Amino acid sequence: MKCSKCGNELPENAKFCNKCGQKVEVVSEQTTQEIQQEPEQKTEPLKTEDPKTFNCSASATSGEEAVGSLGDEDSNESSGVIPGPGKVIGGTFKSFFSSIGSTFKDPKKLIPAIVLAVIWLTLNILQACGINPIPTQILSFLTFANGGMSGGFFGAIGGIIGKGLFVGAIGSIIRLITNKNKSGKRSLAESLKGSLGFTLDALGAYIMGAGIAFFLFLFISGGATRISFLGGLAAAFLAGRSALTNGFLTRLLTSFISKGKTKPSPVPQGIVKGLASGLALASLLGLININLILIILGSVLINAGVVIMILQLTGVIKMGKEEKAK
Repeated sequence: MKCSKCGNELPENAKFCNKCGQKVEVVSEQTTQEIQQEPEQKTEPLKTEDPKTFNCSASATSGEEAVGSLGDEDSNESSGVIPGPGKVIGGTFKSFFSSIGSTFKDPKKLIPAIVLAVIWLTLNILQACGINPIPTQILSFLTFANGGMSGGFFGAIGGIIGKGLFVGAIGSIIRLITNKNKSGKRSLAESLKGSLGFTLDALGAYIMGAGIAFFLFLFISGGATRISFLGGLAAAFLAGRSALTNGFLTRLLTSFISKGKTKPSPVPQGIVKGLASGLALASLLGLININLILIILGSVLINAGVVIMILQLTGVIKMGKEEKAK
């Protein structure tokens, strides 16, 4: 005899199961097997609905793309709330120092920076000794070696920042070229659209960002705009990458403008994309080596951008968010 509920073996003439307490009913072997399998079939769907089995990293990744959060488990990304500037800066510094440790574990990552540092030092020593043939001048131009060598104190600060941007751009380009993950690569059209394209609702921010870029280029070039052409392009590349990948600059501006909100404003990305376009244009115009042109154009663009932003915010100019500027 077997219990009709749990299938437990029962002594003959038993009235109740000594395991589950069920009243004894005589059942066939086939019925007993069906009863034993029934609880497993009922509990199977419950395993897939258990919240503990969900992949939490998926929501974290989505949150990072949507609101520019840092992927920190303590952040508000799970609730869709955009973190403040302190959270963004703190998380970035944490990631920065963590990346330093990983860099020393893989010294190959330091090769671009070391090579550039050696080239810059060699070129500066040659020029200081009065040895400045055409090959040296060309190499100085191509490597932004003269960044920070003009413009006094502020020019030196700008050149140091510019050299850092140049190294970062070179490293980023090398990583893009050597990236073996083909599924993660974007086409040129997609990259340009993500880096430079803008929506009409961010038009004012885009124009203002482009104007700011003219003055930023003057700062990192120390006024020597012609020889700093590639330094400006490197800065433009990094600004475009920040817009394309939701980098630090984009997240920081978003944290200031959209803090505490669940939907980011289009303004931060508009500003960063404007910076990328403006830096590229300023680099080209810098070849003329007339700084007054950059100052005038930068001032006009900043003022025009601010006016358009005010008109958009007050509703005087209404533009569809889904329309794309060509």
